[in-house]
Amino acid sequence: MACLPAFVLVASIRYGVHMRDARHAMDVYGALKDKPPLVLASVNLTARKAHKATPETNPYLRKWIRRRKLAPALAAAFAGRLDYPRYGVFDRLAMQAIMTISGGVTDPTAQIEYTDWNAVDALAQRIADATGR
Repeated sequence: MACLPAFVLVASIRYGVHMRDARHAMDVYGALKDKPPLVLASVNLTARKAHKATPETNPYLRKWIRRRKLAPALAAAFAGRLDYPRYGVFDRLAMQAIMTISGGVTDPTAQIEYTDWNAVDALAQRIADATGR
C-alpha cells in the first residue's frame, strides 16, 4: 500500500502567539513547490472550553489559518496542561492574569491536564486513514 505524504504541525501558544519554531515550520511549508496536504493542530488553554475547542471556534487556530491564508486538510484545537509550579514567577503571574480574565484556575499550585486525549487519538487516526499509514 502506498503512503501519501502530509505536513503535520502541532504548535503550542505562548502569550497568544504560536511558538517561533511553528512559525518557522509554516514558512518552510509555504516555500515548498509541491505542497503535501497540511494538518494543523493548535495547543492552547482557550481550547479547554468546549465551545472554543474546534477549528471553527478556536480564535488562535482561526487567526493562524486566516493570516497565513492556509487551507488545511485537517485542523484541530487541543487544550494543554496548566502547570503553575513549573512556571517561573513572571510566567506564573502572566498566566494567572490571563486565567483571571478568562475565568480559569489561578491557584499557584494547580497542575491540570486539560488535554482531551481521545480527541488527539481521533486526529491521529484521521491522519493515518488519510495518508494510508
